[in-house]
Amino acid sequence: MSSGDHSPGDDRHAARPSSASERGLDWLNFFIADVQTGFGPFVSLYLATLGWKQGRIGLALTVGSLAAILSQVPGGALVDAVHSKRLLVLAALVIIAIGALIFAFAPSPTMIFIAETLHGGTQGVAVPALAAIGLGLVGHQKFSHRLGRNHRYKSFGNAATAALMGAFGYFLAKNATFIFAAALCLPAAYSLSRIRGEEIDYARARSARAPDKPRDVTQFRRLFRNRRLVVFIVALFLFQFADASVMPLTSEQLGQQHQHESELITSALIAVPQVVTALIALWIARRAEDWGRKPLLLAGFGALPLRIVLFALAPNPWYLLGIQVLGGITAAVIGIMTPLVIADVTRGSGRYNLAQGAAGTATGIGAAISTGATGYIAQLFGYTIGFLALLVVALLGLGILYWLLPETGEKNADAHAATKRREGVA
Repeated sequence: MSSGDHSPGDDRHAARPSSASERGLDWLNFFIADVQTGFGPFVSLYLATLGWKQGRIGLALTVGSLAAILSQVPGGALVDAVHSKRLLVLAALVIIAIGALIFAFAPSPTMIFIAETLHGGTQGVAVPALAAIGLGLVGHQKFSHRLGRNHRYKSFGNAATAALMGAFGYFLAKNATFIFAAALCLPAAYSLSRIRGEEIDYARARSARAPDKPRDVTQFRRLFRNRRLVVFIVALFLFQFADASVMPLTSEQLGQQHQHESELITSALIAVPQVVTALIALWIARRAEDWGRKPLLLAGFGALPLRIVLFALAPNPWYLLGIQVLGGITAAVIGIMTPLVIADVTRGSGRYNLAQGAAGTATGIGAAISTGATGYIAQLFGYTIGFLALLVVALLGLGILYWLLPETGEKNADAHAATKRREGVA
């Protein structure tokens, strides 16, 4: 694995990365998926079966979320600055594996908090680095399609690993899920090695305005005077506040009320939306170009409050599987649209990954407050009140997105502006 990625280029060469690099990034997303989505719910379930109370489980998750928050902005700045995005991803994989093994073999309170810190701290680097590799390979014009591929493989990976983790936990031992998570970091590292570093254009990967001057970037303060970026980050904060606790809250309830079959139910709850996401990811990516970003964002945000209501009212745990189809729609839309919208509103700034880090900080704060507060709310007032609090926040995020965020896709935004001008003339 070479130490540096390609020197600056422009979008004219964006469409011709090798098939080896494209497939390597596909499978990297597949294998790293087990620690992206399935880890949190299994942590909640695992700790609940060990006798932890809701409040302490929420606190453990909050520790991981706080580590993720603190890593976001410096992690994004690091991804912008460092040529070798692959080296950063490799380091994150090693740390994630160590954290998973701690969960498996040393589940004392102190060690659990350390593992959560390790796991959370990698997110500020791994998430923007994966997006930056894709942007560096293909450029802005084909980025939506690349994000669709990323999310499709990630979702298939989540579904496969969730099913296997649940089966291992049910038939073997509770800690088998985390041993499996650590083991999957090995094929992830191999997939990473298949991506050719010389094909990752450094200027494109950070969305620099001048291909020959990748370090000529927008000032930090000026970046956050961008109204569209700020509004989008606020909406993401509220969305994540509502979404972060849905599965942990459900897993805790399952761990207490249906302990014998809880691993199987939880793995199915994770697998169903990932299969849905995988099936529609490329379709979502294409519609982002045809319809624009905002209609899809509204659909993704709008599915969350409906999902919360149905989760709270489900009469039997297996009914939750059908409801999780909505989770798949939301995951596909938000997973693809977030890096795409940020790329739209920061194009030419050279601060793409830093902006991703800022958005990650905001959503991390939302997740930290949510998991901590909702755990204690459920402990004191019951699960119904916990779900109701999440519903209110989800609706507020949807309203802000609808009223305050304009279309960010260049083609659709230009068409919208032209229509406005014609209407003004009329």
